[in-house]
Amino acid sequence: MNTLCIKILIFLIPIISFFSQVDAAEVLQVSSSSVLLIGDNNRTYTVKIACTETSPDLEERSINWLKKQLPRHTKVNLKPQGVIDGVLVAKVIPFNSDIDITEKYINEGLAKNKC
Repeated sequence: MNTLCIKILIFLIPIISFFSQVDAAEVLQVSSSSVLLIGDNNRTYTVKIACTETSPDLEERSINWLKKQLPRHTKVNLKPQGVIDGVLVAKVIPFNSDIDITEKYINEGLAKNKC
């Protein structure tokens, strides 16, 4: 009987895993023109958007643009580029897009490419 139970579990575990919901990272807050607060169900991370530099005179406009592009609870993929002073530096790609937010940001003229 134990062998039968083990076989059933071996069969069911991949099926259950396949259909289980995976919680993706999501935007919780736009903190500045280059910093986001990201959550993944268990933790929150401060993430600096990679390769961007915004001039101080465009700060408010940049924050408003980011809030429109990445409203609260927007699901995103993160592609880590490094860490600076304990802050994750990453490319941020919304699930509904294949384009890194940095590329859109630069195309809007709100940021300069630092990479």
